[in-house]
Order: sequence, then C-alpha cells, then structure tokens
Amino acid sequence: PSSEAAAAARQHIVDGVDTETGEVLEDHTENFGNESNSPAQATAPAPELTVVATMPLRHRVLAQYIGEGEYLYHVDASQKKEILRLEMDTDNSYVQNLLLAAENVEAFKKAIEHDIHKIVNAVKKVFPVDGKTPELVTVIQFLKAWFETKHIDRGLLVKEWAKGNRVSAIQRTESGANAGGGNKTDRNPDYEHTLDTLDVEIAMATLPMDFNIYELPGSVYRRAKEIVKKKESPFKEWSAALRATPGILDYSRAAIFALIRSAHPEFYHYPGRLQGYINANLTETDHENPTEEALTAARHTPEKDAVEEANRQLAAARGEYVEGISDPNDPKWVKTGTSQPTTEPELVKNVGNGIFDVSALMQNSSTHGTETNPETTSNVQVQKADSDEKQAGDAVQAGEGDLGTGKEAVTVENQNQAETHQNNDSVSQSEPEAQQNVPESQQEEPEAAWPEYFEPGRYEGVPNEVYHAANGISSTQVKDARVSLMYFNARHVEKTIVKERSPVLDMGNLVHVLALQPENLEAEFSVEPEIPEGAFTTTATLREFIDAHNASLPALLSADDIKALLEEYNATLPSQMPLGASVDETYASYEQLPEEFQRIENGTKHTATAMKACIKEYNATLPAPVKTSGRRDALLEQLAIINPDLVAQEAQKSSPLKVSGTKADLIQAVKSVNPAAVFADELLDAWRENTEGKVLVTRQQLSTALNIQKALLEHPTAGK
Repeated sequence: PSSEAAAAARQHIVDGVDTETGEVLEDHTENFGNESNSPAQATAPAPELTVVATMPLRHRVLAQYIGEGEYLYHVDASQKKEILRLEMDTDNSYVQNLLLAAENVEAFKKAIEHDIHKIVNAVKKVFPVDGKTPELVTVIQFLKAWFETKHIDRGLLVKEWAKGNRVSAIQRTESGANAGGGNKTDRNPDYEHTLDTLDVEIAMATLPMDFNIYELPGSVYRRAKEIVKKKESPFKEWSAALRATPGILDYSRAAIFALIRSAHPEFYHYPGRLQGYINANLTETDHENPTEEALTAARHTPEKDAVEEANRQLAAARGEYVEGISDPNDPKWVKTGTSQPTTEPELVKNVGNGIFDVSALMQNSSTHGTETNPETTSNVQVQKADSDEKQAGDAVQAGEGDLGTGKEAVTVENQNQAETHQNNDSVSQSEPEAQQNVPESQQEEPEAAWPEYFEPGRYEGVPNEVYHAANGISSTQVKDARVSLMYFNARHVEKTIVKERSPVLDMGNLVHVLALQPENLEAEFSVEPEIPEGAFTTTATLREFIDAHNASLPALLSADDIKALLEEYNATLPSQMPLGASVDETYASYEQLPEEFQRIENGTKHTATAMKACIKEYNATLPAPVKTSGRRDALLEQLAIINPDLVAQEAQKSSPLKVSGTKADLIQAVKSVNPAAVFADELLDAWRENTEGKVLVTRQQLSTALNIQKALLEHPTAGK
C-alpha cells in the first residue's frame, strides 16, 4: 500500500513541484521506503561506478590512460569527470593525437579492453607523456605495427620503438631467433631491411666484380635478382647460413660484403665450416659506420668508373668478348681481324699519297696477269727509286703488285729484253730522261679508281660509300646469308621478315646512324621533344600557378565570417522565456507573457504545469535562431535565410582552385582557367604514343650519342 501511494503521489510531481497544489517539494527519494537505513548509510551513499566496456571508444582509451598502468574495469564519478576533461582539452596534443590515432586504426576499434589497456601503456612507454609530443602519423604507424605483430613479439616491438628504431615488425629466423633489423646501419634510413633484401645483398656479394656497394649499378642489381630467383650457388648456401644467424639484420651492408668476399671460395660446399666461419668473423661494433678495413674487405669502390667496370665484368660473364678480360686465344672467338695473314698478300694495300694497290684483289679476274706496256714504263721508275721520293712511292706500288702476282722474274726479263732494242741502254739513261718520265707517270695514275667488287670485310682507307656501292652488300647481309639463303631472301629481298628492334641495341644503332648515316636519323629515330619555356613541368610549377591565381581572386567569406553574421543576427532576435526551475521562477516568466498568452483565469490556481504550457506556446511563436555550426556550405545556407542578396553576391565570385590532389588533378585545375597552357607530361605522352615505328630517343641519350659522334669525327684516324 505504501508503494502504491508513493507511485500515485509521483504522478502529480513535475520537476519537484506538485501540479495540483503548486507546492515546491523536497527530494526525499533517497530515503523513501528505506526508513530502516542507518544515519551513516544515509549520509555516505555508495559511489556511482561505470563499467569501462560500456563507454564510447574515446572514453575507454582515456580510462586506461588515467589508470597509471593499472587495468581499470570501471571508473567512478571523479574519474569520469577527468575523462571528460581530457577529451575536451584540445590544447593537450598528446591526448588528442592518441584519440585520433585510435579512431583511425581499424584493429584498435575492434580491440578488447585488455588489448586497449596494453596498447595505451605501450604508447606511453614509447612516447613518454612528459617528452616531445609525437606526430599523429607516427602514433598511427606504431598502433598498426603493434596490432599486426604477434603477441609474443609485442614486447620486443615496444623496446625497439622506445630506442628510436621504427621497425614495422619483429623478424625472426627459421629457428625462431630474433633476426634483428632495429639497429641503425650504413643503409639508407628509409630503406626497409628484411630477410628478402638480405638475399639480394648476399647475391651481389658473390659477384666477382668490384662496385660501389651504396650506389648499386643497375646491371649488378638485376644480375643479383636473377641469382636469387634461380637460387644459384654459392648464393644458395650463403643465404641459408646467414638467414639462420640471430640478429643478422643488425649488421651493416659492408660487414655482409666483407664476410662473403673474404671467405675461402670453397667454404660454401661445407655447411658446418661455413657456419663456423660466420660465427668467428661476423663481428661489428658500429653498424652505422663501418671501418675502413671492412670497406676494403667488401671491395667497396666509390669511384665513378666502378659502374663501367661492373658492366664489363657482367658482359664477360654473359659470354661476350671484352677487351682486357676475355682470353683472345680462346678458340670460341671468331677472329675477324682487319688485316689478312702475313702468309697471304693483302687484297688492298694503302701505299700512301692516296694510292692503293689492288692487284692482289684482282688476281682472280680474267684480265689479271696481262702484261701491258704501262707496267714496263712503271718499272723504269724503280731504277730511280733512290733519287726521287715520290717516284719511290710509285715503285713500291708496282713492285708490291708484282710480288702479289708471283711473276716478278717474268716481268723483269721481258723488260730487259725490250730495253736491249732501244737506241740507248737503260742503265746509261740520262737524268733528264728520267725526270721527263715522272709527270707522265703521275698523269696516268688512276687516283679516283676503285675496284668494282670487294670481298666483305673491313678495309683501311676505303670510303664507306665506295665499299657499299661496289658490291651492294653489307656485313649484316653476309651474316644473314650464312644463316640461310631463304632467310636472306625473306629479310633483304622480299622484306617479309621485319627487322626486330631491341632496347638494348637502340643506343648502339643511334651512334651508328649518327656516325655513318646521319641523314637517316629522322627516318629511324623519334627524338624527345624539347620542353618549351613556360611549360608546366613539375607539381611545384603547377602549385605556384594555382597559388598565384587564387591570390588574384576576390576573397570569399570564410566560415568564421559567416558564423559572425549569423551570431549577430541571432543576437537581434527576442529571447525566449525561461521555464524556470521552481514555481516562483515559472510564475515570474508567466507574468511577463503578453496578455493573449496568459490563459490561466484569474482566481484559479496557477499550477507550474499550466504556466509552463503557456510559456512554451509563447516561445513557439518567436522566430527560431539560425544555426551557427557546421561546414561553410551549411553556414551559407543559413545565411541565405536572413541575407539572400549577400549569398547571391558570394555565388558570383570565382571559387579558388584546389591545391591538393594528384598531379593529374592539378593539371585539370590549371586547364580550367588556362586552356592554352602547355604541360611537359602531355608532350612526352604524345611523343611516346605516336612513335610511327621509330625508336624513341631521349634528350640525354641523344646528347651522349652526339658526344660520341663528335669524338669519332675528331679522331685523327677518322675518314682515313
């Protein structure tokens, strides 16, 4: 009965006021129905506790944050106030970064309370609260790494981060030992060193050539990747041994190279000896700064020509002939010397003064061996070889030609017989006669005459156009004919076999064309276009233009400006009547209402409920204030309600271009205000897409090829 009476009484009580009598009542709910409670219990109520697991994520994080290392299952009212204070404290960057990071890591949002307790304390250990405030991105990076790490390795991860080593995971060897990777080494700080990257370094260390181990040549790196992929020896054995070594990732690159390159070349055949060698010699105190001895043992060569030497070594390893490395006496090399063997006469002999002896070349022709009078006349010049240097040159031409035919004795004998019938003896010829024959011999010399046929080969002093015009066949065609005459016909006659291009040979072909056939450059190669002055080349130039454009635009109303206008408008609106916390306050507000809203008849009891109803009715007739929170677009909508003209003027202003996004987004933004702009990326894309079957040549490649062409043309032997 007492509980029913209490329930009935509560039906007439609103905000501590009896609606039937208007009496303000005291709150006795604490003792209602608990008359048996002792005075001590009444004066010391039980604390109100909130279970942490039922709170929002931000509050759960802060609950463990204020726990000072202890796991909090629930919090009391004072602790809850502290949580709310920290959440609203925007000046506390440490706490705000922690909350933002927690909300941006998916694994954190799904974590149980014990994990939240552990990760919050881990953050406080890695980034001390009284130390430098960590950046948001760093906290997010740590949270992701912590959740992605196995439970057994999370303690090691926290220790590494506390030491300043921003590792993404704890790497372990196959035996379960810590592989390291947290120490600073001689590698690039941004370089993530793993067991896989260690394999590449091992493969490079097994190569025979010396190179700069910190600026790796591309050819060396590609060869190392190939070794890793094919699991070649001795890389395979070294990798297995080093991967099993605890803390191997903490050692410098120089230490790895020095260890491998100082070992006996046969150690890898014996796993036990190899492991013993590693344990005895893999020692290093300063991983970040290797000693000079270690760099020397690693055969580190930072010189500029190290890349070229490495490329020469790799070319020799591929089976190519490299001067100074390959054995020239190896029978596998095809000897294509520039001169014929000494046992055979030279086909074309350069005897000086632009004169060539081609008698040996013509020995198989039908006219070869025919003895003519000019030979006899030419032989007269031999008699005067000691008196005239120019005649000596002619004599060598004839004499060598006779040696080439093998008929010197016959020629001399015939000439002597002819000379016996002359009026004067050849031995007693006078000096003027000899001099008279000199210009006659020079006039008969065919300086511009060349053989009509050349055997394929290389000829000193023969112009390129003469060689190709003589027989119409190149050395490439000879090689194709040796493969198959059908192949020769299909490639060079019918041209059904298209010439295949290889990027590896493009540079050589470019140099060949510039040196020998410069007129074919435009027909065979497409040179990278020059970027005109004023063109947009980089993101920085795009951003500079956008910033200048935005600065020239009339200023737009900012969100703060719009908010100030809205608040100014709200200040002019009539304020609403307060409902009041007591009957007296409610009555005072009721008395201030206009008469048409004072609907309680005089003489009747003014209850709090009735008066509040009248006050609410009046407040509903007042104009509602506009919203002053939200994004700029939402604030503009509110401003349009009270000042549509100003919003219309704002809409007429040009919007500033976006300064964020990809490079393609920035290009489109610039085009929207400057359609005639020229972009380097578009020029290069058009050049790459419209090749027309030509070989693409960059400006750098062309510059290199032109330098080579210049060196060739300026060489003393060029054109001879």
